[in-house]
Amino acid sequence: MMPLELILASGSPRRRDLLQSLGLEFSVVATDADETIHPTWTPAEAVCQLARRKSKAAAELAQSDGSRSVVIVAADTVVVMNGMILGKPANTDEAVSVLEQLAGQTHEVFTGVCVYVPMNEYVAAQAVRTSVTMRQRDSDWIRWYVSTGEPMDKAGSYAIQGYGSLLVERIDGDYFNVVGLPVGHLDVMLAQIGLSLRSFIRSRKPQ
Repeated sequence: MMPLELILASGSPRRRDLLQSLGLEFSVVATDADETIHPTWTPAEAVCQLARRKSKAAAELAQSDGSRSVVIVAADTVVVMNGMILGKPANTDEAVSVLEQLAGQTHEVFTGVCVYVPMNEYVAAQAVRTSVTMRQRDSDWIRWYVSTGEPMDKAGSYAIQGYGSLLVERIDGDYFNVVGLPVGHLDVMLAQIGLSLRSFIRSRKPQ
């Protein structure tokens, strides 16, 4: 039986860095899966559905020759304020507007995590929620932050692991969920099918 390979179905540098920081051996398959959110979906449903789409799209790309045994991990993250899903900003003006709405307020971050094993069609998706309270910042500060370019490909227009950390007053929940991949929760999901993130740690050469 061929060894199981771990595939991250995401082009996000933040998710890649999180797996690399654990010393995992994995490959990246970025997809152009449809990210349209149905208006009737709750935030938890939305991130799970989008993560499922990404995992299925990655499976088609990764197994084009049918010779690989893989487990695919996909994730999708949204920011929710007053029940409204805030995605990635379309331009700098939108980023400024979103950050002005978030300033001094508490919002929620939902990340949907999907584990998909194509060889037996196992698929599971779960949503993780974290509450984030932002500091009050004036328009000049927010415009400076947007000028760094950091918010432009981030849900909610900020990155908690970057300059955006200066915006955050406190969090309630999993920090890594806000970064984009709750790795501890992912490990629990893998354990449900007899796997673990430890099983994908790169083997070390004998000293």
